[in-house]
Amino acid sequence: MKSYIKKISVTIGLFLLTFSQLLAQELPLNPEVTRGKLPNGFTYYVQKNTTQKKRVTLYLVNKVGSILETEEQRGLAHFMEHMSFNGSTHFPGATLVDFLEKAGVRFGADLNAYTSFDETVYQLPIPIDKPEMLNSGLQVIRDWAAEATLDPKEIDKERGVVLEEKRLRNGAQQRIQQQTFPYMVNHSRYADREPIGTEAVLRNFKPETIRSFYKDWYRPDLQAIIVIGDVDVKDMVQRIHKLFSDLKSPAVPKPRPEYAIELNGKNQFLVITDKEAQGTMMQIMIKHPHKKLLTHADYMDYIKMNLFNQVLAARFQSVSQKNASRYIGVSAGLAPFMANVDAFTANLSARPGELEKGFAGFWTEISKIKDQGFTAAELDLAKMQYLNSMQAMASEGDKKQSAQYAQEYVRHFLSGNAIPGIAKEAELTEAYLPTISLGHINQMAKRYISEVNRDVIIIAPETAKAGLPDEHQVNEWFAKYRTAVTPVANATQEKAALALAKMPMIAVPPVKGKVVSSTKINELNLTELKFNNGVRVILKPTTFKNDEISFTAFSPGGTSIYSDNDFQTATNAASLIVEGGIGDFNAETLRQKLNGKQAAVNPFIGERIEGISGYSNLKDLETALQLTYLYFTEPRKDTAAFNATISRARATLANPVNTPEKLFSDTLNAVLSNYHLRRKSAELADLEKVNLDRAFEIYKERFKDASDFTFVIVGNFDPVKIRPLLEQYLGSLPATGRKESAKDLGIQIPSGIIKKTVYSGAEDKATVQLIISGNYEYSDAHNLQLQAIKQVLELRMLERLREKEGGVYSPSISLNVSHSPRTRYAFGISFGCSPANVEMLIAAVWEEIAKIKAEGALPEDLAKFIAEKKVGLKNSLETNGFWLNYLSNQYQEQLDPKEILNYNKNLEDLNSAQLKTAINTYLDGKNYIRVVLMPEGQQLIK
Repeated sequence: MKSYIKKISVTIGLFLLTFSQLLAQELPLNPEVTRGKLPNGFTYYVQKNTTQKKRVTLYLVNKVGSILETEEQRGLAHFMEHMSFNGSTHFPGATLVDFLEKAGVRFGADLNAYTSFDETVYQLPIPIDKPEMLNSGLQVIRDWAAEATLDPKEIDKERGVVLEEKRLRNGAQQRIQQQTFPYMVNHSRYADREPIGTEAVLRNFKPETIRSFYKDWYRPDLQAIIVIGDVDVKDMVQRIHKLFSDLKSPAVPKPRPEYAIELNGKNQFLVITDKEAQGTMMQIMIKHPHKKLLTHADYMDYIKMNLFNQVLAARFQSVSQKNASRYIGVSAGLAPFMANVDAFTANLSARPGELEKGFAGFWTEISKIKDQGFTAAELDLAKMQYLNSMQAMASEGDKKQSAQYAQEYVRHFLSGNAIPGIAKEAELTEAYLPTISLGHINQMAKRYISEVNRDVIIIAPETAKAGLPDEHQVNEWFAKYRTAVTPVANATQEKAALALAKMPMIAVPPVKGKVVSSTKINELNLTELKFNNGVRVILKPTTFKNDEISFTAFSPGGTSIYSDNDFQTATNAASLIVEGGIGDFNAETLRQKLNGKQAAVNPFIGERIEGISGYSNLKDLETALQLTYLYFTEPRKDTAAFNATISRARATLANPVNTPEKLFSDTLNAVLSNYHLRRKSAELADLEKVNLDRAFEIYKERFKDASDFTFVIVGNFDPVKIRPLLEQYLGSLPATGRKESAKDLGIQIPSGIIKKTVYSGAEDKATVQLIISGNYEYSDAHNLQLQAIKQVLELRMLERLREKEGGVYSPSISLNVSHSPRTRYAFGISFGCSPANVEMLIAAVWEEIAKIKAEGALPEDLAKFIAEKKVGLKNSLETNGFWLNYLSNQYQEQLDPKEILNYNKNLEDLNSAQLKTAINTYLDGKNYIRVVLMPEGQQLIK
């Protein structure tokens, strides 16, 4: 016996030793990526990825950010990012953007960059149908890395653009952040190095100052190139060696300092009031040393952190209804913060005048979690969900977009955190998840919900100032509400979970319907099924994802067929059903029932249609269809859920948002809808009109008859194999054969010329919105003309308002077209600027419009549009999301789904003469609305 026990002890000891050794091992590098470093220190990551054929994503990553700036350079790391697009050795002036736009690369949407405290990252996705484009793309990266020209004239032109970018940020959020951020970073160097910089430096720095910054820090030992896409890896590595090996660092390079946020064990407290603050909020931030992800043990801790966050979120979701009368909303979680700090952050949105009441409900639950932990049932649900999620991501590994890989390699270069790849991560998750115990997760709560290095920040409107607590009072609250509450016994929860798992989603399966017709549209690989209950199903099988199915359903009607008195109730009816649940499940038990499944369904009632949207994988498609069936046939009316929802909404509306942006938006919506009551923002009085019984009645009216519903299902499935499921759950939906159509409510942009000016806010900034609208004949050709005009306006306004005038950061051009209830178009031109420049810039807009009406679009502008649309269509056609949206729109509007086949031909047919005629037709200015937001007390300068 002693010998047996000794053998067992030795075996256990060897296992523990082996497991310990395994945990100490470093995580491997993703085998799909080739990583290397040139002799000059320049790093490269190269990976073949053919998810998008003839497409490559390039990144230049610099370990260079605003934290490296001297006082005289504040803002120049970000300014340098701008200057990289304004002239380099091989792309002088603005030729870089022009060259790439001709290749179909969009500035802003594709070609872009960002600057943060510790890094500056440039991104360039390019089509490589023409082999020379790959060489050009690499040359762009090389120029960004070391060959920006920094011409003084270009610098002076860009000052106005960057200053306008800084101006756009001004407002309540920025004012509050300027006060909170120094506390959050413990008054470290980060507090004084906001990337946007200071106005004094941006206006007055000399060119040699930014050249010095560029020379000091843009150097190969701080840089990496990332190349992912349809490339030959060996060839790409050779190209990188050839093009980047001669990059040189300064003779005596400055050491790249690493700055930290000191954790001194002290607590901080701050109260901020602002007249534009949106409600009373409390943030509790508890800081801890950052844990890097390097070894197997680190990855195990990473899994623990994710599980902790999941069970924490689930706990608050489950108690939210009970605490609806205490607070508006709460959230909490553990995550990396910045630099060397991780943080447990808890956020509370309080009801007006009831901060302590909200804190009591919030912190009592957090204290309960810290003192008594979670339950085994809670952790089991989280583990199931986490494993399912990781397996789903692993199954799509070969469909991953290049930009997703690039983001991982950016983080690896900047932080050194491991990148084992999703396949390895799924393998590690399957191995380590069973070894993580309830004790591990509960210990995290005890460790991270600590009482040192804790910041408490309260933000509230000025009107609430008198009732806010001081630090002493809040400390008393922490002690008062650290209450020991007996948790639900594990055995009770496990018994409930077991009973729930055994309960069928549908007690009695419905009688199958029958397919009465089946039509193939071979050109689009579509199948149209018609069931004997009238339901129509459009099937589009794809291979863009390995295991993804998305669907939507719609029927004409919506809220439009209800009276104004019922409008608010009809608008909220579907969300109230979601809060109430379906069949034998309330919202909470349904969430638990679906845990571990890749299936979700949501009903909706829009203005002109009602319907269902959802997704699943193939294994859980039956679950998704069962949910759909239940949302049609067995919605639940839950008074407690209704009261909780209305209580939260009432608390939110009791403290209305009074920001300049909100007032401007409300005015704009009112003008554009000709002051229709269904376009105004919700108020407390509107909430009182929402009635649960009537909402339940309206919901059932919308979904009691499926005979005029169309379902569109897109994804990786075999239409023949899923047909029995469709017969079971869609063919069996109730039908009465009614025929409905949406009602025209007469909501449309008014005719004529309308000008409005809103005066609100103290910041020295203005917002301009110009709308040009009208009726038109809806067709593919006309829609393309409108899209081309939009792009011409984007190019011209960017060139005139930003590059020439230096008066705006980023003008935005929008286009809205509608087919029902009437065919209309509307162009929007919007920008932020100095109040002093409003009239000058509006005049510039009209000058540019007059110019393109007289001269037409430049041939190169039309060429850029055609190139971009071809690239965009090629990429879109390979996504499930595009097909779901496109087919839904075509069938909803009763348009031919095969129209997409003519898209490229219509593009080629579009010529300058047609476009000039269209410009003069659609930009005639007869229906023109101008709404301007100005600071209080300032008049427009004529």
